[in-house]
Amino acid sequence: MKNEEQKKAPVLVRRFPFAIEAEMAQALLAEHGISSYVYDLNVNSCYVGAVMGVRLLVDPDHLKEAIDILESNK
Repeated sequence: MKNEEQKKAPVLVRRFPFAIEAEMAQALLAEHGISSYVYDLNVNSCYVGAVMGVRLLVDPDHLKEAIDILESNK
């Protein structure tokens, strides 16, 4: 993979034990104009947050802002 492509790959902001928590965080980021992606929904719906959790990812350019938003809304 080229360096330009690696820089554009979504990065992990946080893991959540339950899908609803990840989706609420995704909605909060959207309110602030940050697009995000929720991964592992189908895996965890069977196991209700088992082992790996649900991942929330953002564009690397928005990582710091996303972390700040999520931290301020704990």
